[in-house]
Amino acid sequence: MNLTYKSALLLLGCCSIIPSASASLIQSSPFEVNLNGTGFGNVSTIITLQTANGQSTTEAGCIGFGGSTTGCGIATDGKIKNSSSVQAPPAGVTDASQLRFIFNSAEPSGNGATLDALQVSFYGSNSTALYTASLSGIPLTLSSTLAGTGNSGFVFQLDAAQSATVNGIWSQITGIGGGFHASNVSGGQDTLFLGTGPGSTPTEPSGGSTMPEPSTYALLGGGLLALALVGRKRVVVRSIS
Repeated sequence: MNLTYKSALLLLGCCSIIPSASASLIQSSPFEVNLNGTGFGNVSTIITLQTANGQSTTEAGCIGFGGSTTGCGIATDGKIKNSSSVQAPPAGVTDASQLRFIFNSAEPSGNGATLDALQVSFYGSNSTALYTASLSGIPLTLSSTLAGTGNSGFVFQLDAAQSATVNGIWSQITGIGGGFHASNVSGGQDTLFLGTGPGSTPTEPSGGSTMPEPSTYALLGGGLLALALVGRKRVVVRSIS
């Protein structure tokens, strides 16, 4: 076995043990969108939340199978408005990577807000979700928002691996629910609604949701160092045609 071949095997071995760093829900690109006319009746609203009695600074809740607000993964804190509903899969969608989940925080004067949890669930014929995807890298601080419920906000989508998983159960999906937990909010009403976009998944969304973990860099660095040591024993010169 020549050293060049051994070097290739060494690199393959190092890379094969590098852990993948990914999230279920990631920030789409563009992440923040400003679209007028996205009020309750104009979009597929999954959930609308309002702080309790206008005094709390947190709100939370989710919508599950049949419009249930319990057993869907996020305990209620605040008011879930009657504009909330499980949504049918969008017509014409052929790939789960086309799904978009838009969080619209209607903060006074466009003040910031913090997402402490965000999830979407895919339902079939009963209350047990076929699949649930959640946002990692939380809490996620949104330094400013678009004032007003009818304006859009921050766009999320499934990552490539989760899109493939959902594609595998697409024929069974009858409804899409979800919810969120937000803090540093005032009043509301804040919404999560379902939309669509191009069938692609950004590899490095804003906020670094899929940046490699430190252990990834360490393992890769170790592999490159080993290759350098092997390369000192033999220099192979190749022409590039």
